Amino acid sequence: MNIPFIDFEYLKGKIEREKPSIVGLSACTETYLNALRIAKIVKEVNPEIVTVIGGPHVTFLPIEALENKELDIVVRNEGEVTMLELVNHFIRGAPSIRGIQGISYRVGGKVHSSIDRPFISDLDGLPFPARRLFPLSFYQSPGSISSARGCLHQCIFCAAGAMSGGKYRIRTPEGIIGEIRHIRKECGLQSFTFVDDTFTISRSRIHKICKLIKSLGFDIEWQCSTRADTLTGTMLKDMRSAGCYAITLGIESGCQRILDEIRKGINLGQAGKAVRDALKVGIKVFCSFMMPHPGDTIATVRQTREFAKGLAQLGAGVTLAFTVPLPGTYLYNNAKALGINILSNDWDDFVTAKPFISTKYLTVNQIENLYKELASEGHMPRRQSKPPIRQKRGRGIRTHDPLVIPP
Repeated sequence: MNIPFIDFEYLKGKIEREKPSIVGLSACTETYLNALRIAKIVKEVNPEIVTVIGGPHVTFLPIEALENKELDIVVRNEGEVTMLELVNHFIRGAPSIRGIQGISYRVGGKVHSSIDRPFISDLDGLPFPARRLFPLSFYQSPGSISSARGCLHQCIFCAAGAMSGGKYRIRTPEGIIGEIRHIRKECGLQSFTFVDDTFTISRSRIHKICKLIKSLGFDIEWQCSTRADTLTGTMLKDMRSAGCYAITLGIESGCQRILDEIRKGINLGQAGKAVRDALKVGIKVFCSFMMPHPGDTIATVRQTREFAKGLAQLGAGVTLAFTVPLPGTYLYNNAKALGINILSNDWDDFVTAKPFISTKYLTVNQIENLYKELASEGHMPRRQSKPPIRQKRGRGIRTHDPLVIPP
């Protein structure tokens, strides 16, 4: 669940009224500097409030994060058990902070990192999020559900595997349906988004989930993201009959050589078939592409254009984003060896709406011109002339989702 607009004056007033002892923040790279701005507001209201931050960006860069004095503690990787122990430490005095796994914090001006916390093996043992405590009207997808964690694949641009220690853990279908019932009863929602990186990785599990959804006694609609190589015609029919109305497929490139180089693990035939099969049963399809990949040339980007054009003509929505080397990814950790030049040290520039890297074969100007060329075809989304991911509105900050052309 992401809040698309944050009013900092409202946030400051809420902190003053609620007088919290601890404020928890979560941030990816795109929202990291916003998190720092919020932490600064917290400390301005009361320097004694403990600020705790988690999420992928600080998991991979905890020492850098703690160079910011407005942050007190970094929670690395999963945060449920760690945050509970931190609250008990600060509110009840136990356990000792030195005995809490999976955190980084300052001791005498130096950063100390405890040992990593083991990943949670039983995801069904976690309580459902207390959505009643959240201002759900602020969120774009208040019915977000995580049915699994991690990823078994090794795409060079993604940190999902690293965030979960290279493991893939699932919740039971019964546990997922229990959360749907809970959300419906507590919040009255009937539209859901499964936020897993690859929702359909297990065919038998999807079949069971769909069967249980159809036995709920009330109708719901839902969407998910997944990989083209995990879908079958039979599975898609099953999903549609259970209320699935849209899927997002990460295709990334229309050149097979590039797909192989970025370790995507799919082929173009699988991508085309998945799109056709989904559209055939009435599921909307959105296909995401990115450029430039390390091996992209003018020719391979134009191959992507032609492939994306074909999918759009079938009826799929198509998005194109600029590649971002995110901390924790192979792309970021091996940028120099891959011929990637990262042209900014400002984390606010690490967004998919504008190019800030060059490659062995493409300059920034060439990348920008190729994007304009693709957008002019009418099959890729047009981007505003000034595309920052954050636009000031009053004293708040708005974050923008990628533009999408619907089928």
